[in-house]
Amino acid sequence: MFTSFLYPESSLAYQVELKPCIEVAHCVREEWDVRNSENPFEAIQSIIAITPRTEIVELNRDYLHAEVTSKWMKYVDDLEVSYLPELKKLLIRSESRVGESDLGVNQNRIDLLKEKMF
Repeated sequence: MFTSFLYPESSLAYQVELKPCIEVAHCVREEWDVRNSENPFEAIQSIIAITPRTEIVELNRDYLHAEVTSKWMKYVDDLEVSYLPELKKLLIRSESRVGESDLGVNQNRIDLLKEKMF
């Protein structure tokens, strides 16, 4: 019943649209234009796969869900990526499972992925 607050629902994995951020203090959601990138979903998947303390836990078609464990406190955050090939867009969402604020960790994570991607 309350697990949907802690974990993304697997039934959403087959949908392209990611949930909006409800608590912006510990969630970041961005939409990237990837028209100039060749195989953008494979590229972001490769970047995430080699990111320290990050484990891809679900990969279906154009959707990826990874769990990222913080270095010191061992908190787990959710990182989701959805590729919209017809629009040439990547949707990226990073959210902390616990806490009131993430002290900018999720925004930093998204910024680093974007820097590596482009």
